[in-house]
Amino acid sequence: SLISCKETVAFLKSRAKVEEEYGRNLQKLAQHTLKSMDRPNPGHQSTQQASWQRLVESHETLASNRMKFSITLSEMSDFLSNYVKSKEAIRRKLRDTEQRYQKAIEESESLLEKARAKYEVQCTEWERLLLKTGGGKPDGAFASAATSASGATHSTTSSAMTKTKNVSNAVSGIFGKHKGSTQESLERLGQEAGVKAKVANEAYKRLLQQTNSMRRDFYDVQLPKILASVMGLIEEVDQFLKFSLGKYAYTYESAILADAITLKPMDGAGMPGMVEMVGEIDSKADLDAYLMATAKHGGRINRASIPYKEYEMSTTARLYASPKRIFGVPLDAQLERDQQQVPLIIVKCADAVEAFGLQNEGIYRQSGQSSQVNKLRNEFDLDAEVVDLQVNACTSDVNNVTGVLKMYLRELPGGLIPVAQHGVMLSYFPVEDLEPGIAASADAATAMQDYDRDQDLGLAQRISGMANAIRSMPLPNRNTLAFLLAHLDKVQAFQEFNMMNSENLSIVFGPTILPAGNNPANAAVDIRRSAKVVRFMLDNRRAIFDAV
Repeated sequence: SLISCKETVAFLKSRAKVEEEYGRNLQKLAQHTLKSMDRPNPGHQSTQQASWQRLVESHETLASNRMKFSITLSEMSDFLSNYVKSKEAIRRKLRDTEQRYQKAIEESESLLEKARAKYEVQCTEWERLLLKTGGGKPDGAFASAATSASGATHSTTSSAMTKTKNVSNAVSGIFGKHKGSTQESLERLGQEAGVKAKVANEAYKRLLQQTNSMRRDFYDVQLPKILASVMGLIEEVDQFLKFSLGKYAYTYESAILADAITLKPMDGAGMPGMVEMVGEIDSKADLDAYLMATAKHGGRINRASIPYKEYEMSTTARLYASPKRIFGVPLDAQLERDQQQVPLIIVKCADAVEAFGLQNEGIYRQSGQSSQVNKLRNEFDLDAEVVDLQVNACTSDVNNVTGVLKMYLRELPGGLIPVAQHGVMLSYFPVEDLEPGIAASADAATAMQDYDRDQDLGLAQRISGMANAIRSMPLPNRNTLAFLLAHLDKVQAFQEFNMMNSENLSIVFGPTILPAGNNPANAAVDIRRSAKVVRFMLDNRRAIFDAV
């Protein structure tokens, strides 16, 4: 019940915040709209403006209703929250009372167990001494203790009695010479043990009576009282929660009814509703009044044509306004626009690499700084002609230059090698030529280990097939591919320094020049076949392009 009350408190608080936010926003909107209205002299206000003003003012009333509803919900939430706190205090008090009784009983039972154990130990000791004295009769002072201890000693087994007799005989033999003095000593010890057993017995009985009394008081009197109080608390909380929910329902209905009366006043109220406000608009009368006011106060109209005056932009601004995009632009379109045989970005990047990057270890394999590569990309995408890689700060690391070149080739629509020639070239390096397991491997470098094992086609046939495929390519693609392979041939010529032979270069440029197909299952195999195609073209570049 208390959990349900807490959930109701949380709901009312959240609902109050929602209503308050809605009311404030609606009020702010209505006030802002009224403030921004173009209000002429009230005596000459159009019907549209008057209806619109009253309609917006009704929204202020709606906002006020919601704000009042929010305040009521907040008060209900606070009141219910305080009620829950007071009832939780009562519940905790009842729980603490029950736990206090339980703890007292447990402590009493623990003391009782210790007293019982002590009583049994004393009785056992007394019994042992009685048996040693040879069955000497205790005096009347200890008769009651003996009687009380009889219950504990009665359960002694026959084997224990036999052992005790043996012990008694042994004692008699040992102390035979001093029988008189030993017998008196044992009797004295027996009397002391009997007194101790009697004291332990009385303490045990007293604690037993006390513990049973506490248990009867708790289970027969206190616990029923506590449970009755808990049940009464539950019933009270349930009834109060029901009352609070009923109050919420009534308040919510009143808020909705207040909104409804604002939107559509009751008959006889003398106030129009929103529909009536809109119906009072007379557009024709408003237009006639506006035209008459304009004709009365307006001046002569200059009907001459306004001359055009072009704004003179700076060179940099014109460049940003009309950039010569190359990234993501088809190769033939950009070359025709720029009147070039090979894209300037490839030419300039190749020149920069050949000027100061041929001996850089891992050239084209190493990645440049992402921010610098993107900066170079943006400069090339404005106008490749004005980019000077010899003085550009981004070229301090040649890997930035190679990074933007690879990015350009990756984003080239249709790829550098068109789809029609893509399949033809890959057909000269079928999947079956890959070693078992390599076709499904994710390591492109491992796939290249099979490069020299192709036995299905002769070298001359492959060179001829590659030449035919390149010859059938569009001229822009053919010229660009020839230029790129010639540049990569220069790079591999310095492989002693840069560690980039045809195999390593093909691993980098294979997926870029001949992208993998759309089937993810064949992507790894397509990457290896593409690398083999690029390596073959690099190793046989002159023979292939001489045949083209």
